[in-house]
Amino acid sequence: MAILYFTRFPITHDKGGGARRMAQILELIQKVRPGLEVVSSSGVDWIPKKERKKFKKRIKEKKFHPFFLTPSAVKKWVPDHQRLVYRNLQYAKRWARCIEEQTNRCDLVIMDDPIYFAPLFKSLIKKHIPVVAACQNIESLAPGQVERKWAKKLFREELEILSQCRLVITISREEDVFLKNLGIPTRYLPYYPVEPIRKRLLEIREKREHTPKDGILMVGNWKNMPTREGMNDAARYWQQNHLERLAGKLIVGGFHGEKYLECGVVPGVLEFHGTLSNEALDELLCSVKACLCYQPSGAGALTRICEMLIAGAPVLAGSHAARSYYNIPGVIEFPALENLADALKQLDGATSFIPLPLPPETASLIADIQKIFNE
Repeated sequence: MAILYFTRFPITHDKGGGARRMAQILELIQKVRPGLEVVSSSGVDWIPKKERKKFKKRIKEKKFHPFFLTPSAVKKWVPDHQRLVYRNLQYAKRWARCIEEQTNRCDLVIMDDPIYFAPLFKSLIKKHIPVVAACQNIESLAPGQVERKWAKKLFREELEILSQCRLVITISREEDVFLKNLGIPTRYLPYYPVEPIRKRLLEIREKREHTPKDGILMVGNWKNMPTREGMNDAARYWQQNHLERLAGKLIVGGFHGEKYLECGVVPGVLEFHGTLSNEALDELLCSVKACLCYQPSGAGALTRICEMLIAGAPVLAGSHAARSYYNIPGVIEFPALENLADALKQLDGATSFIPLPLPPETASLIADIQKIFNE
């Protein structure tokens, strides 16, 4: 049986939450059926060599206009997100041609968030090839990505696509409940890192037992709009309210942070690192009092909360950021930034021992996938 995994993420476990989640699902699927092929729009997969230069140039040079010349499937998203959407649509159209021409045999497809690959998805459904959606988020529910006037229409389109999937794997308990209530077959698989990441985190957990602690660490992918907005809001609030008096400086970093940090750095109050190497991040995780996660909006669930808990670091999480992690030992939830000071005061009683999160149960999901294989 030929199994394909279509994704918009780089094929690595080292590049942000989306790639980490993909690595988790790949690890699971390969235990059931080894040898699946991963096809990514982050490279030039399935694009013939003679087409690659022209293909990449067309995507790079495409101009968008708010009133005309912008494809309807693209204009529903905010300008900062349109380039990514357009890129994935162009890849999806080219990949669909490969499927139609049967140049690549395919019996089952795993696909990250099919709303981004709609032309390919429609081609697969037309050919009666079963699709399993790996739902990183319900993308249309992330307000920082979608033009408000198009939000309801795009939401309906995404639900229609998910309803045609043989199975939807969700990363968040909330989205699992929501989709189930609409009659969409789903299976909730909490995020848990693959072995190379687990090994690093467990080494940090051991080192934290012997290191002095100071400061609070806030990291994330700044290209993710809800994450960017939340991190800027939290950094400003920290400075304006002198929260360094309670827990030391706020240490801020993450992918592309050097482009998007809005507030200025203040010595002893806010320390900024930008994009962090694994080694630099590990060193910080060994020595901070806790990690801070804050988002005013967003869908899915934050992969970094699970990783921080495995590393033995307490997590201060705003209520929206804490989705799917409510009432978890080691997570200190606060309703709004105005409550962050009270949460920081709880740290002294939360840093002694963080229970090691256990891997999620996967037998039910494996059984669901095996059933699709056997049909």
